[in-house]
Amino acid sequence: MKFSRGIVAATLALGLSVLNFAPAWAATDPALTDKSFNAVGLIVKYKTGVEATAADGQPTAENASGVNLTSGHDLGEGWHSVRFDSEVTGGSATAIALKIASDPRVASVELDRRLLPASVAHPVSAAAMAALKPATAARLVKAVDAWDKANPRVATVKLSWQAPASLYGASISAYRVEVNDGSGWKLAATSATTSVSVTDSLKAGINYSFRVAPITKLKGAQKLGTFSTPVKVTPTATPQAPVFNGANTAFGTTFPTWSPQNQAQSGGLPILGYTATATASGQPPVTCNAPASATTCAFTGLVPNITYAVTLSARNARGSTSNLPGVTPLDALFKQQWALTSPYGINATNAWSTTMGSKNVVVAVIDSGITAHPDLDNQVIPGYDFVSDPASSNDGDGWDPNNADPGDFSGSSTSSWHGTHVAGIIAAQSNSIGIAGVAPNVKIQPIRALGSDGGNSSDLIAALRWSAGLHVNGVPDNKTPAQVVNLSMGTDSFTPCRLAGQTTGATEVALADLKAAGVTVVSAAGNFNVPAAQSYPGNCFPTINVGATAYSGERASYSNYSVPDSTGQMVGVDISAPGGDSKFPGDSPAGTEGKIVSTMNDGKTSPGNPIYAGEEGTSMAAPIVSGVVALIYSLKPKISFDKVWDVLKSTVTKFPAGSTCATQNICGAGIVNAGAAVAAAAALP
Repeated sequence: MKFSRGIVAATLALGLSVLNFAPAWAATDPALTDKSFNAVGLIVKYKTGVEATAADGQPTAENASGVNLTSGHDLGEGWHSVRFDSEVTGGSATAIALKIASDPRVASVELDRRLLPASVAHPVSAAAMAALKPATAARLVKAVDAWDKANPRVATVKLSWQAPASLYGASISAYRVEVNDGSGWKLAATSATTSVSVTDSLKAGINYSFRVAPITKLKGAQKLGTFSTPVKVTPTATPQAPVFNGANTAFGTTFPTWSPQNQAQSGGLPILGYTATATASGQPPVTCNAPASATTCAFTGLVPNITYAVTLSARNARGSTSNLPGVTPLDALFKQQWALTSPYGINATNAWSTTMGSKNVVVAVIDSGITAHPDLDNQVIPGYDFVSDPASSNDGDGWDPNNADPGDFSGSSTSSWHGTHVAGIIAAQSNSIGIAGVAPNVKIQPIRALGSDGGNSSDLIAALRWSAGLHVNGVPDNKTPAQVVNLSMGTDSFTPCRLAGQTTGATEVALADLKAAGVTVVSAAGNFNVPAAQSYPGNCFPTINVGATAYSGERASYSNYSVPDSTGQMVGVDISAPGGDSKFPGDSPAGTEGKIVSTMNDGKTSPGNPIYAGEEGTSMAAPIVSGVVALIYSLKPKISFDKVWDVLKSTVTKFPAGSTCATQNICGAGIVNAGAAVAAAAALP
C-alpha cells in the first residue's frame, strides 16, 4: 500500500518548486539545514556491541558532537535519547547530529524535536480593539422559509441584507447572524457575504427571530457592530419521525401506539396521515394507514404467534418521514456535535446502528494527559506519563505511572486541557449528560507526552512503543495494549521525519513496529496552512495523516495540505475529517462557532471543574478518524493497518463540488464516513 504521505519510500522526492525544501533523506540538498524548528537533543542508534554510555559515564560519541550531552532513555530497537544542555535551533541541532553521525560507533541519528498540540491559537490585541469604532447595523434584513425538496427533512431559513451605512474607516470582516427561539439570542452563523442559509440549529414549526451585525476589521483588530432590527420567520420541513409510546412491535391483536405530533414535530404544517408497516422474517409485510388524528393502527392479516417489527411514517405537504434507522443519543449537547451528523459530517448515527464500539477496544491518546470528567471517567484505563523533563511536566518528575493532566500552563499562558478534549471526541460516554464520542463504548488510555513546553520526539517514541504493549526499558509493560493510537500533535515549522544522510529513523522504526503489532496510528496533519509533509510526526510513515475540514466540507483555513511529489502523486494528507473553522463556521449549530465541542476543564492552571467547550484544529480531526477506526476494530479485532486504510479510503464522503479540496486534490481521499466504513468493515470476511 502507498500512502499520500511526505515520507513513503526512500526514493520519493517532493516538488521543490512548490515546497522550497527537499525530502529528509536527500543528504546533498542544503535546504535541509532549515533553522526554523527547535530540538532538545538527539536520538542515537549505536552499532552492534557498542554501549550507549562510555566509560566516563557520558553518552558514547559525545566528543564527536562538540557539545555537552546528557544521557536520557533507552527507547528500544537500539535507540537512545541524549539531551542538550539547552534547547537549540534546528540548524544547530542538525550540525551537531551530523558530527555525531560521523563517529564510527554510531549507526544512525535522529533529532529529538520539540512537539506542540495541533490545535489553533487566537491571539487578541486589546489596544487595537479599543481604537476600532463599531459599524452601524446591516440594512434591509429579510428572512424567508427556504425549504428544499432535495433536503426535505431540513428546516432552512435564508437571510439576506445590505451592508451598513457607516464602517468608520474599517472594512467588513464578516457578518454575525444570531437567532432567538424565545430563550435568548445565540449565534446562528457567520457569513463573509450579505446572505446566508441557516439549517442545523433550526427546527421546523418554531417561530424564530433573527438579527444581523457586521464585524469590521482595522489594523489587525476586529469589532462587532450594531445589530439590525429582528425579523421573524417560521421554517417548515417534512415531519419529525413519529415517537412510539411503547414497543415498536405488533403481535396478534396487540398494536403499537404513538404520540400525537405538535407543530414543531409536524414540520410546521398539518399532519395529513400516518402509515405503519409491520415486518417479520419470512412473512409478507402488512401495512395500514391512519388519519392525522390517530395514535394507533389496527393491522389486518398478522400471522398468529409471530412478533412483527413496526416502522411508522408521518406525512405532511412537504413529504413523509419514517422512524430513523440510526441511533440518536440522548446526550444534552448532541445537537451541537455537527461533525457527527451534518451533510459533511461523518454519518455517525448510521454507524451506531451496527456498533457503538466494543469495551475490548483500546484507543491510546498520546497527549497532555486527562482530567476527571463525567463523560470520560468510566472510559479511562491506566496509562503512563512519558514527559521526561521535570521542568515541563508540571508534576515535579519525569516518567511515572500517573497519566493525569496537571495542566500545561507556562508563564502567563493558561492550561489547554488538550488531551481531555481529544479523548472526549473519541469516546465520551453516551450517558445523557453532555456529548457522545465517535465510539462511545471503547476505552481510552491516556498517555502523557506533552507538557508545558510541548513534548519531545524521544518521549513520543517511548510512548508509541509502550501504547502497543512493546517493551520500554525501565517501565512496566502495558497490560492493556491499544489497537488504535491518536497523535494530535506536530511541529510548528518545517521538520523532516528523518535526518539528512540517514537511511532510517527512530520514529519510523517505532511506527513500523506498531503496524507489525496490528496497531493503527492516526496523526494530525498540522495547522499552519503549509504542506503537511513539513510537519512531524504526521510526515513519518506509517500513520494515517488527517487534514481538517470546516462545516461546509471545505478545507479548514489553517489545515496543512498535500502537494505533488516528483511523480505527480499528491502526498501529505491521507484523509480529512471535521476539525472546525471559526473563521468560516457556515451553518454550524448556534453556540459552536464552527468548532468541535468536546469535554474540557475550566481550570486556568491546575484542574478545576469539568465543562464542555469548542476547539478547532487537526487535533480535533485526527480523533474523529481514530474513533471511526475504533469502530472498525470493534467489528474486526484482528484487522490489519493496511485493511483499515482500505476501508477508510473506499468509503469516504466526496468533498463539495467546486471546493479547493475537490478541484486541487490537496485534502486526501475524502471526508471520513463512519456509517459507510462500518458497513464495509462488517462485510469483510
